[in-house]
Formats: sequence, C-alpha cells, structure tokens
Amino acid sequence: MKDFIITVALGLFVALATGVAFAGDHGRREGKEYDERAGQYESTIYGTVRSLPGGMIGVWNVNGREVNVTKATIVKEKHGKADVGAYVEVDGTLNGKMLNAHTVEVKRDGREERKILGTIETLAAGKDGKWIVNGEEILVSRDTVIKEKHGKAEVGAYVEVEGRRVDNTFSARKIEVKRGKR
Repeated sequence: MKDFIITVALGLFVALATGVAFAGDHGRREGKEYDERAGQYESTIYGTVRSLPGGMIGVWNVNGREVNVTKATIVKEKHGKADVGAYVEVDGTLNGKMLNAHTVEVKRDGREERKILGTIETLAAGKDGKWIVNGEEILVSRDTVIKEKHGKAEVGAYVEVEGRRVDNTFSARKIEVKRGKR
C-alpha cells in the first residue's frame, strides 16, 4: 500500500509539474501573442482597407477593424499603394478593440481584379446602377456581363462578382448567379 501511495504521489507531482510548464507557454491565443513586458497582445490581421484618413496617419478601417496608424508605423508599399481597396497585412498590439499598428504591408493594391461572393441585398431598377452584395456597394453598368444560368439576378440570389475597385467604387465586369433566391 505504501508503494502505491508513493507511486500516485509521484505521478501527481510529475503531472502537476508538466501542467505548470505547459501553462507557462500561455502566450499564443488565436493568432495573438502576449508580450509580458508591454502587457499587451501582439496581433496580425489581413484584410481590405475600407477607409483611411488623408495623409494616412490616424484610424484606418481594415475589414471592419479599427487600426491606429501613427508616424512610427512602417508602411510597406512594395506591392501597391496603401489606399482604399488594397489588401494588407497589419502587425501591431491590441489596445481594447483598437489595433495599434507597428507595420502595414500592402500585399496587393485595390486596382487588381477581385471577386466578391455573396447574396444580393439590393439592386437597381433595370439592373444598371448600384447593387449591394454582402454589404459591399457594386456599380453595375451596361458593360457588365450578367450570367443567369443558375437562377435570376434578384435580391436573395447568391452571386460571384468580378471587377475592380477604383477610388471608393467597386465596378463589376461580370456577375454570375451561383444559386437562385431561396
């Protein structure tokens, strides 16, 4: 019985020591790393710039997240201009819901051809004009090719939109209905 108690106690000690060592590496959580010196979480996000102030210093909107860009932030524009529509990688520290950017790297600019997949929320009468697809404003012109093989282009239909963002407007080159209204 004495050997059994010693074995159990030794097993508990090893399990506890291993658990403490494992818990000591608590820094990584959902792509965020805790910086014990600064008392903040380091974070990296990827997304499309939806808005930014003139002169680039201030609060940017990247995929709905607030990103604070300061004079100390390094903005890398090797693959394109940091502007609305650009796809970026942002490294920084979280301060509440705000990400204070250390670096912003443009992965591709907003003038490249892009695809948007989503549901038509609103569309213009006669189809030419402004549509809303997955919360994004889309400009549809008479030059836009609309393919309706899998259903009609109407509110509720699931579509793939191809085009490019120029300034603050996404101009559709082609819209293909992937699934009709349900």
